Amino acid sequence: MEKNKYSKHFLIFVILILALIFSYRDFLVTYRMMLIGDYFPYYQYQNHIIYILSGEEDFKDTLPMSVRYLGIYLQLLIYKIFPCFKLTGIDLANKHELYECTTFSLAILNYICKYLFYVVFFFYLKNKLNRGLLESFIGLILAALFFQYLENFTLDRLAVLYLSIILYFQNNLRTSNILILLSFLVNEKILIVLGPLFFFRFIFFRKNLSLLTSSFFASIFYFVMIFFLTKYFDFKFSSIYEGAGIDRIFLDVFNKSHLSNSILPILFCILPYLISIFIKKKFDLNYSNFEIIIPFIMWILAYGGGENNIGRYVMHTIPLWIPILSSQLAYFLKMKKIF
Repeated sequence: MEKNKYSKHFLIFVILILALIFSYRDFLVTYRMMLIGDYFPYYQYQNHIIYILSGEEDFKDTLPMSVRYLGIYLQLLIYKIFPCFKLTGIDLANKHELYECTTFSLAILNYICKYLFYVVFFFYLKNKLNRGLLESFIGLILAALFFQYLENFTLDRLAVLYLSIILYFQNNLRTSNILILLSFLVNEKILIVLGPLFFFRFIFFRKNLSLLTSSFFASIFYFVMIFFLTKYFDFKFSSIYEGAGIDRIFLDVFNKSHLSNSILPILFCILPYLISIFIKKKFDLNYSNFEIIIPFIMWILAYGGGENNIGRYVMHTIPLWIPILSSQLAYFLKMKKIF
């Protein structure tokens, strides 16, 4: 049994390395787009690495971005370990001298997170949820499609990867509880997803009480951390939250940006639960249709980031509903005798 476990993990590692090798151009394109950030605006986490390395206060990040410690220090570790690969034909004359190599480290982190998520998620479907090959491959394809809604250049990918790892190990209570307790150091969105998830599963299946408890304590840790940093260490919240209000989550169905960035992603997230209610089949997956509420919670959370960010917020729930949707699609394909 122990030998099979290590063989499985070695296989995951080999598949990841092969994916990274064969997809190197994806990294190069992402890295170039990040360097010319004026054309592709995104939240530049590399600024905080410049602050850590140089001590220049102008680059110090604000809350809550500055407390997403796992991503920040993984980025710093990559900066220290990987030789910096510089691209040609990009004007960086007005950038800090550390900008290019700190951007490189963030691009590497996002690149690894993307393909590690694909590998972990496939094995989660196949080995943990006991889905067949057809359902697992459908799930992988869907994951690759909807993953594009997440921000390519920041720490969204790491958050969804971390959430997937927690779900992968959820039957190993010691490992999953540790991961959940530490998740407040990764991204607050993980806790916003996990809290309701384990609450519903405890209420309806009498499962995951320890995981629900860990989610609760991790949330307490997060708020205590924020309290001490703001009260005693003069940390400030980002100016992007100034003027944030409930009006930011109202959507206009005639606005193309709202339609593509917000309305369609929400519909995709709730579709599997609507299908489940209609066909009354769960395919041996332990979930409650009340989990449809979780994407709406993420929608409400977007009041801070604005209506054009709703899509990437709700897509943090990918690991919850894609297994359901992949089983439903496999079922319909078999009904039509396509497979």
